[in-house]
Amino acid sequence: MSASGSRVAGLGLAVAVALACADSGQQAGPDAAPGRSLILVSIDTLRADRLGAYGYTRDTSPSLDALAARGVRFETVIAESAWTLPSHMTLFTGLPPTLHGVVSHERRLAASVPTLAEVLQEHGYRTFAFTGGLNVAPNFGFGRGFETYTSAMRTYDSEEMRPIDFRTALAQATRRIAGIEPDEPFFAFVHTYDVHCPYDPPADYAQRFDTRPPADHIETRERCGDPHFNEMQLTSGQARFLSDRYDASIRYADDLLGSFLEQLESQGVLDRTFVVVVSDHGEEFLEHGKIGHQTLYIECLRIPWILAGPGLEPRVVAEPVGLADVMPTLLALLGVPPPPSDGASMLPAIRGRGAEEPATARFSELGTGPDLRSAVLGSSHLIAGTEAAMLFDWRADPGERRDLSAGGPGRSADLERALASWVDHLETSPLRSRAELQFDLSEEQKQRLRALGYAP
Repeated sequence: MSASGSRVAGLGLAVAVALACADSGQQAGPDAAPGRSLILVSIDTLRADRLGAYGYTRDTSPSLDALAARGVRFETVIAESAWTLPSHMTLFTGLPPTLHGVVSHERRLAASVPTLAEVLQEHGYRTFAFTGGLNVAPNFGFGRGFETYTSAMRTYDSEEMRPIDFRTALAQATRRIAGIEPDEPFFAFVHTYDVHCPYDPPADYAQRFDTRPPADHIETRERCGDPHFNEMQLTSGQARFLSDRYDASIRYADDLLGSFLEQLESQGVLDRTFVVVVSDHGEEFLEHGKIGHQTLYIECLRIPWILAGPGLEPRVVAEPVGLADVMPTLLALLGVPPPPSDGASMLPAIRGRGAEEPATARFSELGTGPDLRSAVLGSSHLIAGTEAAMLFDWRADPGERRDLSAGGPGRSADLERALASWVDHLETSPLRSRAELQFDLSEEQKQRLRALGYAP
């Protein structure tokens, strides 16, 4: 697979625009590990800066921190979209939303676009998934290539099918893995909404992270930013209360994941298995006036990507990456030829042999509503759309409160040109797909999506 790009010079800065490569000729190198298994865990709505491995001071993530300490942590991961459906489809195809086309609930992935599961299944992998469904439901195209794709189960006291939670998904995955022969490679995908609104962790976790007086407490059960909290005049204390509940949900998910990994380790599974943990987008808690993830500010875009497994030495990869890079990276690691995609394998960087190249801009699009797009290059973050472009230094100003675009002519010109070049690429790329029309969602699906703050 080759990479193409536009380089824009300005203010002494060379900008490498990461554009797609339609040539899938890249072969697995000597560092590949054919025959290894893969577990891909997506913790929905998990922002990177709420994990200890990424600098957070609260004890939200001891298990993820330990995984990062013994594996590879990507320092700057920018999601290509700020909501679940298009972002996860990027994870599974290596294509940004405009190219895979699944940007609304009326669309599903075109049959011509291969997914990670399909590629691995074609190369002899057993494939199975346990997910929270809804925006990661199989009928959007996520189920392709999986022997089984479980996103809902009947409860013990009811015939009603309900989305499965993280505890159930991990338990089901553990049982399924135990039934696979050691010499038979598998791909397991596990996804959870347990960190997503309504920020409703078990009571003991909520209490452990509660820092607010009772006057700031508000009901969270079955409530999300839209249509609930964003219709209220929340105080900063109430927003902090929701943020505390979010942190508690992270710790709950982290403990579940830690127990899952401990069990697999005791069974010897991790000796032959790569474990990958990512998210799809972050979350805002009134940093810019909202609760949720309807914007392209950095708190909604910067996510974790942690990779550990046999033969991987501890390393922090500073090079900025996106979710489109996950699929080609994992396939290269497993020694499986990748299909054409817009991403690039990070295997050289993982092995400590990253080329000395100019910094690479990472691009995002909202994928719904206003035509917002953004570009992140180093510490600079440009957001452009229907209104005047805004420029932030997200490292010096992590809350992105100081718009630097008015600081002088041309200050954001490099990123504006890079973003324009990327948009041109999206319009002309041979990888652009016309997503198929989705059949109508059931009323139950629509109701559950609305409960998560989505309006299908």
